Amino acid sequence: MPSKSSAQHKLMEIATHTPGGYGGVPQSVGKEFVKADSDGKAQCAGLLILNGNKVFLVHRTDRDEWEGPGGHIESGETPLDAAIRESIEEIGVDFSDSDINPEPMMTGNDEVNYQNFIVNTSKDFDVKLNNEHDKAGWFDKTNVPDTTHPGVKKILGISRADSAPTELTIAKQIQSGELPSPQKYENIHLFDVRVTGTGTAYRDSRDEYVYRPPENFLTDEFVERCNGLPLIFEHPESILNTDEFRNRSIGVIILPYIKGDEVWGIAKVFDDDAAELMQTSHASTSPAVVFRNAGSTETLDIEGETVLIEGKPSYLDHLAICETGAWDKGGEPKGIAITNQEETKMEEDEKMPAWADAIMKRLDSIESARADSEEKEDGKKEEAKADSDGEVDKEIEETKGMVEAGEGLENAMEAHKSENNEEDKALEYADSLKKENADLRARIEAMDAKINVINKPISSADRDVLAKAQSRADSLAQMFGEEISAPLYGESPIAYRKRLADKFKKHSKELAGIKLDSMDEVSFGVIEERIYADAMGVARSPSVGSSGRLIPVVRKDSAGREITTYYGDSNEWLNPFKGVGMKVKIDRTAGKGV
Repeated sequence: MPSKSSAQHKLMEIATHTPGGYGGVPQSVGKEFVKADSDGKAQCAGLLILNGNKVFLVHRTDRDEWEGPGGHIESGETPLDAAIRESIEEIGVDFSDSDINPEPMMTGNDEVNYQNFIVNTSKDFDVKLNNEHDKAGWFDKTNVPDTTHPGVKKILGISRADSAPTELTIAKQIQSGELPSPQKYENIHLFDVRVTGTGTAYRDSRDEYVYRPPENFLTDEFVERCNGLPLIFEHPESILNTDEFRNRSIGVIILPYIKGDEVWGIAKVFDDDAAELMQTSHASTSPAVVFRNAGSTETLDIEGETVLIEGKPSYLDHLAICETGAWDKGGEPKGIAITNQEETKMEEDEKMPAWADAIMKRLDSIESARADSEEKEDGKKEEAKADSDGEVDKEIEETKGMVEAGEGLENAMEAHKSENNEEDKALEYADSLKKENADLRARIEAMDAKINVINKPISSADRDVLAKAQSRADSLAQMFGEEISAPLYGESPIAYRKRLADKFKKHSKELAGIKLDSMDEVSFGVIEERIYADAMGVARSPSVGSSGRLIPVVRKDSAGREITTYYGDSNEWLNPFKGVGMKVKIDRTAGKGV
């Protein structure tokens, strides 16, 4: 539960270092807040000073490194205040009235969060270095010293000076990992998000496992299709239409790329509210993929569990932002990369207790009153300040009395206890959810193991048999205007042949209900031929090969040559060669003098 203002942080700092606490805030509570404020990392801020294509850098005395003026954020300071103060201390220049971009660029590592504020200036200034730096100078942004701090180099590639690169540069640096996600630029937020996963997942809404073959999704062609993919908030009931797009659209996907066994991309988010939720409650993604080709997906029964084997996607409709997605695979929501800790918003259950919030608000108003008093005209300034200080002391005493007396700590702590009970319930729910997720992960891993049994390596001889079975089935499927899926990696020939025959047995009246799984290879071979013969008969019937339709069926002979056979209405190709019909009447009386 981080502090909400500099006054709150200041009070918590005092309470942390005062035995028994201060201002009604127990020492233990102060430590909690201070710890949350720091996030375990050093908090720093600085200025990066630009003049057109030039950048001002200072050289450290303790090591060979060039950087911008900056340093640690002190208690009660805002990051921008700290950056301006460090500039005054380190180079003797006050940039408080300069053109400073209020949105900092975030850099840092596991130990430090560093906020860089870009200053654009066209004025000359005199530099007075302190003992932290031994030299300073202006450099071309594209030709800084080799020993320039890595974070400064990153920022120089995306600074918002006149010749600065665009949001595309920032997106590329997020994609490459040079910059954390998200980044705020102008009116947009740039996030690194998952478009889709591959392998085995579980869809709770359909109570089925799904296997998304990596070879169908981790391809250059699929990645290219993700460019411009609509980013929406939660799924509509079906694919997008005009109204749903208008109501749900929050951005678009650019720069899609392959990361491990998943496809990711940079989300260009225009909706501020959605961007905040993406950093708190809605931390995952879910793609809407459509398979239009009949037969491109298949449903298998693996030891009593339904598994949908997906084929090649025919249409990618949208990417939805959601709380959890199937491709989290039972783990924590991870469809949205949040590596920029400073951008993460405070969640509802992280807000401070009501009693602490009341005290903070009182202190905020006190500081505001002090500031107002200090702005009086010069002649009355000292007197006003003294009066203000007196009021401050009085207000603090009243605040302490409020907490220590009846309005006080007992009631406040009771309210805090009540809130703790709510927190306990939330923790119990979180533990329950964590257990459910662990169970789901275990189930998915078990299904992966089962699929891996199917996907064991095969010999070259088995591969030839698989190719022959696929070619035969594909020729038949084309006659129905369908497609068949390729064998799973390592799928045995007999298992694949049974899977294909199972697809066509519905066309056989006598064998439609037969179970093929437990058949030995010899018995199955007889049944397989009958299924294909019956299906071929149906495919050639007028009800399938209807008038005006000609179906090309492509197969390869033993030499690998392609042979195309056409089924259906022969008039479809004969008609162009037929002449227009006419009636002829022979006049047999001609020349007889009639």
